[in-house]
Amino acid sequence: MPSPSALVVLLGAVALGRTWFGVLLVVGYGLGMAATLTAVGLLLVRLRDRLTAVERFRDRFTALPTITAAFVLVVGVDLAVRAGSGL
Repeated sequence: MPSPSALVVLLGAVALGRTWFGVLLVVGYGLGMAATLTAVGLLLVRLRDRLTAVERFRDRFTALPTITAAFVLVVGVDLAVRAGSGL
């Protein structure tokens, strides 16, 4: 996913005549973001497995994907309505 802040850093580096330094910063930013997202994903997978192993927590997490999908849908519709009303 493109990052506006990475684009700003890259354009700023190009404007200062230090293009390779900007590219290096953006690559470092991307690697850091990838490592962070991977670590969070692995942590969530481990926590999910531990929580669902306990019987009393199992019923609480079965509806979680549906609730999350509904939340994403509501936020998306809200953003679309706001964008449409601005036209």
